[in-house]
Amino acid sequence: MPLSAALPQISTNVRFAASRLLFPELAGELAERLFLTPPRPRDAAATALDLIDARSSFIVHKGRQIAVWEWGWKSREAPAVLLAHGWGGHAAQMRAFVFSLLAAGYRVIGFDQPAHGVSEGRLTSLVDFADVLARVAAQHEPVHAVIAHSLGAAAVGFALSRGLPIKTAVLISPPSDVAGYSRRFARWHWIPEPVRRSMQTAIEERYGVSWEELEVERVAARINARALVIHDRDDPVVPWRHGQRVARAWPGARLHLTKGLGHGRILRDENVARTAADFIAGKSSVAAPALPAPAPLY
Repeated sequence: MPLSAALPQISTNVRFAASRLLFPELAGELAERLFLTPPRPRDAAATALDLIDARSSFIVHKGRQIAVWEWGWKSREAPAVLLAHGWGGHAAQMRAFVFSLLAAGYRVIGFDQPAHGVSEGRLTSLVDFADVLARVAAQHEPVHAVIAHSLGAAAVGFALSRGLPIKTAVLISPPSDVAGYSRRFARWHWIPEPVRRSMQTAIEERYGVSWEELEVERVAARINARALVIHDRDDPVVPWRHGQRVARAWPGARLHLTKGLGHGRILRDENVARTAADFIAGKSSVAAPALPAPAPLY
């Protein structure tokens, strides 16, 4: 890691070490705020130029302006497909899926989650992701499907488990274990386990949701939507075994593994975009009835 990148991390870790010793009651609050603060990409405004061919609008979520883009808006009767980015991402990252979906006859809706891209906010969470997803879906009915990446995919599972009426989901690089991620987050920031548990409790109280409800692997059994899980074997951020566990837990889900695309480049791959569009449209063998568990690899 370059020294310039390491110094802010060291500073944060030192603050945690000091706060847990001198002000233990503040350590949990500091951890909570850090956990709910997404990284801001330096080029968020510039990447919005990739969406210049879409019609832009805003919705309001908890008093925050949420940026939304729509392609194919001239065909209001056409079913829509939502594009949901992940943690630290933005709508432009999902741009590669637009052409294949338009060609298949769908409207396409992208949006920046709270505290991401050009949307407003400083703190956000998976629960907010799911809320905004549902709000955008209601605004752009009828919605047939959603393509979601990383934490956005986990938010889709949570929203569907709570009744979001979407028939088809394509989950790209989905995490299966939010609590496990929080433990890795805690180790990275030198957060002791008692403080991590305090952080988890505070976040559960803030949103009124237990973390078990956020685990796609746990809630998948009560979801009726068709699902395709796409994951890269070389993903260094969310290992592909997470996707395998999600697919095995989700009734009838399919699992498609790629190679050499990692966690981000998978969103720019033309074959992945076509596979997702074909599955949504029911035009390929991947849309055939699912085989008994474990989910098939193809």
